[in-house]
Amino acid sequence: MPTGRWRLWRPDGIALEEGDWRDGQRHGTLLRYHDDGSLAVRAEHRDGTPATVTGHRSDNPSSDPFSFDGWPPAVRTIVHDFDDGGTRVRWACFAADGSEVTMAGDPVPERPAGVPEVATFWPTGKWSAPRWRDGRLEGLARHWNADGTPHLIVYNRAGDEVARHGDRPLAEAARDGDAASVELCLAAGLGRSPEAARYAAYEELPELALRLLRRERAEGGQPEPAVAYEPGPPPPEAPGDTVWVQGMESYVLGDVDEETGAAVGTWRIWKQSRYTSHYEHSYREADFTDGRRVERRSYFSGGALSALERRRPDGTGLRRSWDYRHRLDRESEWAADGTTTMRSFHPDGAVRMERTTLDGTLVVASWFDASGVRTAEVTAVDAPVDGEPVEWWQALDAAGAVVAEGAVEAGAGGGPVGPWRLYGPDGTGLGTVAFDGLDRVAAHADLGRIAHALPGWHSAPAVPELADADRVPWAGLATFYGDARHLPFLLKGLTLADPYAFSTALAVLSNLLWHQETIATATGPAFRYLTALVDRVAADDDRKRLLELLVAVVTVDNVTGEADETVNGQVRRLKSAFAGAPAHGEWSTDYTNYDWEDAYHEIFTSLAGAVPVWRALAAHRRADLRQLAVVLLAAAPGEVAAAVLDERLTAEPSAEIRAEILLGLALHEPGPRNRRALERRLTDDDPLLRRCAALSWSRQGYAAAGGAARTVTARPGDDLDPDRCRGLRLAGDELLTAADGVDTGS
Repeated sequence: MPTGRWRLWRPDGIALEEGDWRDGQRHGTLLRYHDDGSLAVRAEHRDGTPATVTGHRSDNPSSDPFSFDGWPPAVRTIVHDFDDGGTRVRWACFAADGSEVTMAGDPVPERPAGVPEVATFWPTGKWSAPRWRDGRLEGLARHWNADGTPHLIVYNRAGDEVARHGDRPLAEAARDGDAASVELCLAAGLGRSPEAARYAAYEELPELALRLLRRERAEGGQPEPAVAYEPGPPPPEAPGDTVWVQGMESYVLGDVDEETGAAVGTWRIWKQSRYTSHYEHSYREADFTDGRRVERRSYFSGGALSALERRRPDGTGLRRSWDYRHRLDRESEWAADGTTTMRSFHPDGAVRMERTTLDGTLVVASWFDASGVRTAEVTAVDAPVDGEPVEWWQALDAAGAVVAEGAVEAGAGGGPVGPWRLYGPDGTGLGTVAFDGLDRVAAHADLGRIAHALPGWHSAPAVPELADADRVPWAGLATFYGDARHLPFLLKGLTLADPYAFSTALAVLSNLLWHQETIATATGPAFRYLTALVDRVAADDDRKRLLELLVAVVTVDNVTGEADETVNGQVRRLKSAFAGAPAHGEWSTDYTNYDWEDAYHEIFTSLAGAVPVWRALAAHRRADLRQLAVVLLAAAPGEVAAAVLDERLTAEPSAEIRAEILLGLALHEPGPRNRRALERRLTDDDPLLRRCAALSWSRQGYAAAGGAARTVTARPGDDLDPDRCRGLRLAGDELLTAADGVDTGS
């Protein structure tokens, strides 16, 4: 093993490096040289661990791995300092004259008082002192404004940010046993938020909680928080002795043992969520034994259990969660052998997926269809694809034979990557396929069936409705996950009889075009083709899913940013802003400077053009399709759509859909026809119809200015079922608080 000083030369005789070694590890000074012989790196090591590494720029080409590529010419030297454990705690740039400069090469301002020497000034105007290990952020990262006032404290673990708000970085540092970071957090003022000790106890950090309790006693009570935070009022059902715990963003009723800092007994917690105009609280409970949280329960607003977690001292435990319909949704189980098994469930409670891991590494995973048949087995494989870790997916038929196999991204939701092999039921090879254009497909039970659908999907001719789709410059339009170049392929999937092709195409299109109540620029031209394909869809269940996407797109609000809790108000604003001519020429051919505003112009133009389709669907035998068609007629601009709604108000057999029509009339221009239709329903025997008519009457502005006759819409004994109101697309809870009367004129 190397010991003492070692020297190395290049073949041309120029020195490469010289450095000190001890017992096979670098120890002491390392000098490395550029190709021209000038100094490239000077580093100091202690028992193999770097202490300081300084890189020097060369004016000539260099093969030294310490690269200055991308750095401005003014940066001549870069210094990295490390702590005793090898974590990089500082880096700095210097000019030729030795003065410190930013990474952009500009002079560094004078360091304000309170900003430590390890902090670097960034071109963003902030001082920062992050810590790095093995190329990843690790531990505490502190940030200050240019004037030295604190800006942000973040805690990282293995490259991932795990805490940045309030006392959370302090708690995570204490959890890791990072004593130095704990002290830095305390010095920066963390641990002074309201009930910080109670937060630490809840996080199962009794030593930290006890330290904060003792500081409170020494200072004579709760310390003033470093950053003011005003919570909303507690929920009315919370007892009077609940306290606000800022670290938990919750009102809490729970005890802490003042001698040990341990949480005691059952805690009741009202988690507070802040919105623009109001606060909401979700209720949960936690049970503690010897300072350990042994059970945690969360509840829906109606009192039903939404999540349950149990942990035992030996590390075993169970976590379950239920959806809003109170169906078991997910489950995680920690076993004594160190394995973790995750399960997800079909709506009827049958297992959809079961995945077992050990120390984060896959052991085996299985997927099941709704009937309980195993459709896939996934195993670990040590063969990266494009440098990324993958797992091996084998799709199975009902008899358990492998019918498709290939790599998927590592993790429970990883999608297919690279080519897949297809097989017949007898094992005969059927060739390979690639999931090109389906980048957003995640792992699920039908992945093998989708793979078998791909050859027919690719080879199928385009239907007439998509004949001109190639005229759209999709590659220049944005989706929420890259450009839109694959949209013609996805749209073609909606025209196929294969149910797996249709479902996959619709799911991917939904992800690409509509995200968090916002549309992308590609949504406009895509919407035109989606409306054209509604009649092409073979199955009514699939048609409903396509209509659901169209309704979702036209009932969102990303235009004004105004607070409006009603869908009706959102659609009205969208129609008012975008129902006219597009801003940039003829939308079907000209996409110059095309943006999301143009997309909405195209959406509403397409809605109006498809009124005959919506009219036919509004008379469909299925009520769910009729309701969706009514919403699209309400959103569609123009007198023709309004006339169809009026026509359907008389012909529609369902009272709930008639209520939807009454709400939809308010989305069209006021006029005699609308007024007559609404006025007739103000005295209907059905309280739901009366309320909807009254709400639309008010929204249309029909109330007389003076001398009005008052029509009372609420009657003694009325019992308006909230579920009937919430089943409507264009209104909801506001119907339950609608006015009891409207002015119908003098």
